[in-house]
Amino acid sequence: MKDGVGRTIRVLGMGRSTRERLDAAPREAGEVHSAYARTLNLLWHDGRLLTLHGPGPLLAPFAAAVDHLPGEPGPGMRAWREGEKIRLGPFLLGWEQAAAVETRLRPEGDGARLLLAALASRPAPPAAAGLFSPGGRTAQRRLDHGIRERDARAFVEGAAGLIGLGEGLTPAGDDCLVGALAVLSRHAAAWLAEHAEIRTALAFASERGTTTLGREFLLHALDGSFSEAILRLMQARSAAEAVEGLEGLGGMGASSGADTLWGMRLALGALSP
Repeated sequence: MKDGVGRTIRVLGMGRSTRERLDAAPREAGEVHSAYARTLNLLWHDGRLLTLHGPGPLLAPFAAAVDHLPGEPGPGMRAWREGEKIRLGPFLLGWEQAAAVETRLRPEGDGARLLLAALASRPAPPAAAGLFSPGGRTAQRRLDHGIRERDARAFVEGAAGLIGLGEGLTPAGDDCLVGALAVLSRHAAAWLAEHAEIRTALAFASERGTTTLGREFLLHALDGSFSEAILRLMQARSAAEAVEGLEGLGGMGASSGADTLWGMRLALGALSP
């Protein structure tokens, strides 16, 4: 027992925006959205998700790594602000000593060849079947054309066709689009910045077009923020680092990592001369 009132869960690391959201929480901070063996998703007072998971690299840009997960909270349980902590049932979440983790991808004009070489050196892990459906193929062709020709309208059409495509907490189409956005945020950030309508249109399309979790990943990707696994791969400085990052991302989830890599391959191929 800590503080005489409950068991304390200590936040080990999180991004700056997550800390700001915790710091700004009102008394009625939010509620449990969903709970799984490895993650706990909170629907925060701002209408967005905040994810808790065990020690290790951040699995999402909106996540906080904690020393342990509470075993009791179920969907609908309220999260309350109590001083400098958040109460979840008998647990208190404290973040005063949490390490700061960078979740924003730094733009860089060069370096795509390193990632292309790493991708070419390894067989592509099997992506979800939904990406190879007629709708999935059509959407990817439009996305490819939009990137290749710097056609914002075609890109939005292709991206919208991917949003919500396939099954899962984060549909395969969402993961694919996040991968493509990671490449563009790294190697074509200026083009994205010139076309604010891309973010506006895709943020609107994600409102009802996909799952709550998928929407959260997409909104962060549109703002240039990604999981640590994506950041490590995209910012690799050597072939060895790139291959290590590739293997780490490819093994995430049932097919989420593979679907994300599929989107990266698509975007890199479209960007290459």
